[in-house]
Amino acid sequence: MEIKKVGFTPKEISREIEVIANNNTQIFSFLESIILKCKSFVELTEVLGQETEEKRQKIISLVIAIRLLEISEASLLLMKNGMSNDANTMFRVFLDAYFIFANVCTDVTFIANYFKSDTAARLKLANSAEKHGSTLFKRINEYATQEIKIELKERIKEENIQAFNSYTYADNVGCTEIYDSMYRLMSTNLHSTPRSLMKYIEEDHEGNIVKIKYYPIEGEIPGRADDFSHFLIKVYSGLKETFGCLNEDEIKELSQELAEIKIKTT
Repeated sequence: MEIKKVGFTPKEISREIEVIANNNTQIFSFLESIILKCKSFVELTEVLGQETEEKRQKIISLVIAIRLLEISEASLLLMKNGMSNDANTMFRVFLDAYFIFANVCTDVTFIANYFKSDTAARLKLANSAEKHGSTLFKRINEYATQEIKIELKERIKEENIQAFNSYTYADNVGCTEIYDSMYRLMSTNLHSTPRSLMKYIEEDHEGNIVKIKYYPIEGEIPGRADDFSHFLIKVYSGLKETFGCLNEDEIKELSQELAEIKIKTT
């Protein structure tokens, strides 16, 4: 069995990275441009006051947009360095935030319920820590007394607080097809399932592993960059609609430009 290793950070991989960059110049440039559009909108937008649900909706939409931009910029760095599995993982993370963003932009009442979900998360963490007596859990067990846990349970019951649930958030905004396709497929990389390991190996006709690969691989990077671009256009559109300045022609032009890049590069 051969182990071909270079890694992802040594200078020796510069050639592989250059090839990936050259192969994906157009889509990388487009992704960078839509990231910049979103960033510019966020930076130039101001919300005066937070006394109404609509104003709080605008503020939280900006916060979630920044989260999406951080994920996108981190993913672009991964893709440019041939880290295709981790680009897939980051897209799964992106979709989690995207479902939240879509809910925030379409339903002002979602925000309060979303933040309340942290109460359920706190109780879950406290109950998990209670199972362990090691020093690792000492501080949380000292804090999460029975009184606190009872208080959390009562609050959850009284306010009908629901735990964080990506499927529910996707369903709220008509994105269950995305959840049951892209989201589930990218989860294999997030959880390091057997399928996610296939990128690192080559097999013979009998299924024996003959090579282990540890170096930049283009893999699904072009498709992932296209996916990030597609959903960031939707984020840009959602932001502008939330702030009452949506230009549908601009969104159509961006979508058309992305479609043309995909045709040219496939």
